[in-house]
Amino acid sequence: LLLIILAGHCALGRSLGEVSGPLLVSNAYIVIAWCAFFVVDNTLRWTLVAVSFAMYGWASVVMARWAVEFLNTAPRGTHTRRLRPALCFGLILVFGLYGIVFTWSLLGNMTSLEEQACYTAMNVCVKLAMSMAYSGIRSGAYHDMLVGMLLNQQVIFQRTEVPRENMESFYNDHQETGNLLGKPLLGAAAVV
Repeated sequence: LLLIILAGHCALGRSLGEVSGPLLVSNAYIVIAWCAFFVVDNTLRWTLVAVSFAMYGWASVVMARWAVEFLNTAPRGTHTRRLRPALCFGLILVFGLYGIVFTWSLLGNMTSLEEQACYTAMNVCVKLAMSMAYSGIRSGAYHDMLVGMLLNQQVIFQRTEVPRENMESFYNDHQETGNLLGKPLLGAAAVV
């Protein structure tokens, strides 16, 4: 459920208060669905499953609204403008796939070992993909920030040749400072 925080708060910029609703509801519907395994009465069991899917639906609608609102309000030049909402929609889809695996197992169409293998494979793949996408989002945002900082500077960037005597003076000054401290500041082979 950390993925909900990544998708909502970190990628889409929603407040933690907004993210907490679907986060808590998702935790609750997982527990309710898990309880359905231990209920003997079929009517109560399927009522719990229906309640779980209704809660999933509510959380999904809220998360989809985040994504649509982000697409509608983010400026066209925003870095990864389409990837961020896609992560949110992908998360909704994956949670639905978890529900399908759960229901398929509850119907007796797969063993608990097969069910666990499905959950494990989905967990690894989804968390790896989300981590990679989120890393791309963050590194792209930092890249844009750094480029913006460089472009907004009133300094002309040009490469200049530093005279050798200035470099030797720089090295000698640092070597003297190192002698005062009792250890060299530059490597022995820094300047010959």
